[in-house]
Amino acid sequence: MKRVLVIHGWNNRRDPEHWQHRLVSALRNLGHQVMYPQLPNTDNPVVDEWLEVVSAELGMLAELGDDELVVIGHSLGCLTWMHIVMRDLAPQIVDRVLLVAPADPELCEAAIGFPLTLGDDELKLRLHAAAIKTTVLASDADPWIPRGVIETFSDVLEFETVLLPGAAHLAMQDGWGPWQGVIDWVNDSGADLSRR
Repeated sequence: MKRVLVIHGWNNRRDPEHWQHRLVSALRNLGHQVMYPQLPNTDNPVVDEWLEVVSAELGMLAELGDDELVVIGHSLGCLTWMHIVMRDLAPQIVDRVLLVAPADPELCEAAIGFPLTLGDDELKLRLHAAAIKTTVLASDADPWIPRGVIETFSDVLEFETVLLPGAAHLAMQDGWGPWQGVIDWVNDSGADLSRR
């Protein structure tokens, strides 16, 4: 059994057709402990409000035992995880983190005021200390990562990166509803994340 936290992104209301919603249902049916909170003010997110909810959910997962702890974020949810780490709000080291289509912080700050400086050495150190393994999963054609995921995230933070060609923002409107690869990855870190 795994303990899993799923962090949605901007404007996500946990639509039943979204891959995250389907992931949560599938994992719960397999017996995993899964938290998937609806974060407040999803259209106009406030960093501190999101962090309050996410840190509380992490705290509850920490109380559920010592099974593998997995965090999966999408888009702004990835930046939320980074804020959690920078503010030392995670109650324990996470076993695995999957950052799916992390949005460029510069775009997010301009659009909604969710500031984060990726080039901060302290952020990199804290992210590597907060999880045993972090994987970035993104498309080579994501409008929310205009400079590309390698230049924006991987080169700066030195995380393993998996590229899915032509997959846009890996969002529901891009056709990412059913996604077996992520379900498989929770159960087995060596799974093929591209499997639909």
